[in-house]
Amino acid sequence: MPWRRFFPATFAPRGEPLCTIRGMTSSSTPLAELNEALERLAGGADLLPSELPVLSDLDREQVKALEDAWPRIPDDARIKVITEAVRLSDESVEVEFSRFAGVAIADPLAEVRGAAVEALRESTHRTTARLLTSVLRDDDDEEVAADAADILGEFVMRLELGHFPEREGEAVVESLRGAASDPARAPAVRASALESLAPRTLPWIDGLVLEAYYGDDETVRLAAVRAMGLSAREDWLEYVLEQFESGDPEFRREAVIAAGEIDSEDAVDRLADLFLDAEEEVAKAAIEATGEIGGEVALEYLREFAEEAPEGWEEVIAEAIEAASAVQRDYAEFEE
Repeated sequence: MPWRRFFPATFAPRGEPLCTIRGMTSSSTPLAELNEALERLAGGADLLPSELPVLSDLDREQVKALEDAWPRIPDDARIKVITEAVRLSDESVEVEFSRFAGVAIADPLAEVRGAAVEALRESTHRTTARLLTSVLRDDDDEEVAADAADILGEFVMRLELGHFPEREGEAVVESLRGAASDPARAPAVRASALESLAPRTLPWIDGLVLEAYYGDDETVRLAAVRAMGLSAREDWLEYVLEQFESGDPEFRREAVIAAGEIDSEDAVDRLADLFLDAEEEVAKAAIEATGEIGGEVALEYLREFAEEAPEGWEEVIAEAIEAASAVQRDYAEFEE
């Protein structure tokens, strides 16, 4: 993969550096600190966790320096620094690595590109949407492309809620549509794209979901069940309940989760039947979904089952009862 395959993200300057690199004085400029870090990485050295913020909140000049230096950094060092940046961003709100990720996402190594995609998960910038759309369209690694499709689902949700520009949001939707409907794409990519489309209310999306549901590929069929739940629309409930009878526990579990997301009391009786499912994960998911739906019937089922549940299930049942009770109180306030 060529280095310039994707357009790196560009952002306006923000903030001040959060660290000082070893050997640099307190009067060093952010660009000088970054260049020092890049030279060390190019020599095969690692950055300490406390030094990683030098790659945070890069301005345009720093992005250019990173683009120039990145190909000179050894494979192992590139993998480690982007992976550690993702870890740090999960732990701290003080760092923002989207500009760094915008450079790393053009890396020849799929492992680096995948970590760069993950580093963009929390970004809601329109530039991020365009970058991830390019990854979905062009990346030849199915895992990287599938992850990009997954993150693009957040932009679809924001578009549906009116929190993202319509023109650019529709471009995201069309990109996902192309991936979800293309039989030449890997099943994992099609599945991820289909799930990300679920929040959008459009007739052709329903058609894609049904086509996937009745299709032959198990990965894409499972995604159809997830998409039904993610849509939170009750008109999908009959298909979800149909999967309660599946011989595949993974389908039963995903159907149970989808039923909880659809949030219809019509599913409670059927969910209670699965409290005794042979697969513990399915049974516990049914308990949790019943708690999410809530209401008097759900509470009754949960309290009855609490008296006969296997040892060690007390916590999951107690949490479900608490959740169901909270829903009940909401209904009472609404009626008042």
